[in-house]
Amino acid sequence: YFEREMQLRSGFAKGSEIAQWFSRSAVVKRGGRLRPSLKSPTADQVGILVGTARRTDVHLTVEDSVALIGPPRSGKGRRVLVGMIMDYPGPIVTTSTRPDNLTITLEARKRQGEVAVFDPQGLSGVRAGLRWSPILGCEDPLIAAQRGQALVAGTSLGRSQSNQEWGERAGVMLSSLLHAAAVGGRGVDAVYEWGANPRLARSAVDILRRDGAPGWAEDLDAVINGDPQLLSSIWPGLPGPTAPLRIPAVRDSMSPGPGENFDMDAFLRERNSRYLIGTGTGAGAAGGFLGGLMDSITEHARRTAQRSAEARLDPSLGLILDEIVNIFSWPALPQLMADGGGSGIQPIVVLQSLSQAEKVWSRADAITIWSAATAKLVLGGASDTDFLDDVQKLLGQRKQSQRSKSWNESGSSHSVQEGLQPVMTADEIRRMPETMGLMLYRNRRGTLLR
Repeated sequence: YFEREMQLRSGFAKGSEIAQWFSRSAVVKRGGRLRPSLKSPTADQVGILVGTARRTDVHLTVEDSVALIGPPRSGKGRRVLVGMIMDYPGPIVTTSTRPDNLTITLEARKRQGEVAVFDPQGLSGVRAGLRWSPILGCEDPLIAAQRGQALVAGTSLGRSQSNQEWGERAGVMLSSLLHAAAVGGRGVDAVYEWGANPRLARSAVDILRRDGAPGWAEDLDAVINGDPQLLSSIWPGLPGPTAPLRIPAVRDSMSPGPGENFDMDAFLRERNSRYLIGTGTGAGAAGGFLGGLMDSITEHARRTAQRSAEARLDPSLGLILDEIVNIFSWPALPQLMADGGGSGIQPIVVLQSLSQAEKVWSRADAITIWSAATAKLVLGGASDTDFLDDVQKLLGQRKQSQRSKSWNESGSSHSVQEGLQPVMTADEIRRMPETMGLMLYRNRRGTLLR
């Protein structure tokens, strides 16, 4: 009864609106320019299916950034994400703290392209997974600087709002160690030893003096051999991102052998898949390294897009970020939500609630991610009243007639008054069953999805 009553209620997008904006033909019309390499692209090549509404399949283009809010047990995995992963028309990178999505979608993605799993903590049980060295590419000072900040951002220090200054300084020092390891031909063993003991890091200073970028040796030396108070403030931030390397299995996943390096150019050309599985807390937490790899892939994708004639990737790169707040904090995500689609990078962020994102990241980042999403998907079961009230306001109001009957000495009379009511109340949004969802798309009316 609940679903039927919602379907008949005014205020939601009508069938003609859905057909105009989200049908297969509409997506091809809006998204044909997104695949210049194809003469006659289909909806499956330029869009993703998110559900049905008014008996029409609802598609988004690969240019749309997506924020999906679904509490635990709301069905977001098997009803939404699994389909997105299996059917995405380009290469994908997808994150998770558990192997559920991997188990269901692995074989389907294997039939489309190469599949690899980056699982330093061994949570998936997949043997011979992807190996990636955080030192790769750090001969370039710019890449080393970005990599160091990304590795620190993925740790508890990077997520702390009260220690941002020390987190940034620790990122600078870690960048120096990565740069030294790269130009000196050293591996992650050296990075771990240097991060654990500043006395051992003096050898990194010698490498930078000999082969590093100008000024990098002096910056590192000023901390190691300078003010002891400065050293005691900055260096404790380094063991956090490097500590997982003390575990042999984690260290092995960061030590690719000859011919095992991640070929990002080949990855971006086809419907290949990379599953990133890990946690941001607990023993051996490798969230920082997963964040570093994610940052490395997207930066390479941006540069590749800039070099292309159309200034975008073809096919688009899908970032299906499930449970990302429980893995690592990614400073690049808010900006990517706003402008990634223009480069052919589509972020799809999955959250249990906005308050969860605020707690792990910051309120400003959480609001930016939600606001910048061109498509906002909401599932039932949420209990955050502020969030439910916001969704209620975004859906707007509908006209509702109220009939009344009154009696007087002459008899009875009837009257009809027009009033405004929410399209859906906060309680109705909360009570949506697993088979239902809401989509708020740009300046369009809300769409009730199945």
